[in-house]
Amino acid sequence: MNFNPYSRSHLGNPHPVYAALREEHPIHLNDRPRFWAISRYEDVENALREWPIFSSASGITLDGFSGIKPMIILMDPPRHAELRRVLQKAFTAKRISAQESVIRHTARALLDAIPNEEEVDLVSAFTAPFPIMVIAEMLGVDPSDRDLFKQWSNGIMATAAGEYESLARNYEHIFDYFRGVIAARRASPRDDLVTALVQAEVDGHKLTDDDILGFCALLLIAGNETTTNLLGNAATVLAAHPDARAEIVADMSLLPNAIEEVLRFEGPVPTLTRTAAVAVALHGHTIDAGEKVMLLLAAANRDPRVFDDADRFDIHRETRKHIAFGSGIHFCMGANLARLEARVAFEELLSRFPKYSVTAPEALSYLNTPSIRGPKALPVRLAS
Repeated sequence: MNFNPYSRSHLGNPHPVYAALREEHPIHLNDRPRFWAISRYEDVENALREWPIFSSASGITLDGFSGIKPMIILMDPPRHAELRRVLQKAFTAKRISAQESVIRHTARALLDAIPNEEEVDLVSAFTAPFPIMVIAEMLGVDPSDRDLFKQWSNGIMATAAGEYESLARNYEHIFDYFRGVIAARRASPRDDLVTALVQAEVDGHKLTDDDILGFCALLLIAGNETTTNLLGNAATVLAAHPDARAEIVADMSLLPNAIEEVLRFEGPVPTLTRTAAVAVALHGHTIDAGEKVMLLLAAANRDPRVFDDADRFDIHRETRKHIAFGSGIHFCMGANLARLEARVAFEELLSRFPKYSVTAPEALSYLNTPSIRGPKALPVRLAS
């Protein structure tokens, strides 16, 4: 079996391929490109936690995602622990929860602007602009620049392996922009996240300008792409399960757990890649030091050893074990923000359009990347 994570043949539904790997080849060596794929929940979760064995420092995607500036997602301890402590001082749960009214206003404004037409692309009208507007607001930058952010972020995520110049060019646009913002906040602090990053300090340690630039770029890229695709996947899954959606519409308190089930069932980050720091034996095979290891989160989150009837979407399921946000020291710092954005987005969307329908779900086109999953466009009829 040769598992091609870029194959267009299973983009619409990769889960049969993931299931075959998980049940028949729990550790699989791929030839072109060369990497190991791990697919069972226990193995994937252990690899996420065992950072001394499975390192993030050499990249977290097969095609070599690199932050250029320091990014916590591309670090191992001790530097990772030092930087995370200071970042958490600024990116607090309190700061995130305080954004709810702004997030709700943003969602309502976007939904107000949707034209009264028979068919609308929910991605371009709502799920794509929504996260970038929220992040722009949190960072305290001019909302009129959000289209630039989206352009730069999309450019980075779409860059093919080896296209370093294109990657570097998009990053430099982001860095140039935030250099100006950082300088402005040092001179004149505001009540925004960049100011909090500039002022954050733990045990005498403060963030350097490069640290702040790396975090702003990470928040822009990861927060934009993952949340956009979480929302797109959630809209698709809920449309495909109208009974569950009707339950949520009747009782919005079900929505938070429904979002967790979407994350398990069809998460926006199906894979993460690590590099073996030492040789490691697993299921009778040996992964040599320096080899790439793709962790199939999407396969693990449907492992029947952990989740009963795992291929069934169930908004009442106990979902605490899902690893859509990772596990261990690299558990996503933006998880609470993504959850808040998703809850607010669907409270507003479902209150207005409780019976929306995807016009041609079998024809949806998905992003052609193993590290991000979501529909490129989502044509819907917004029936009320």
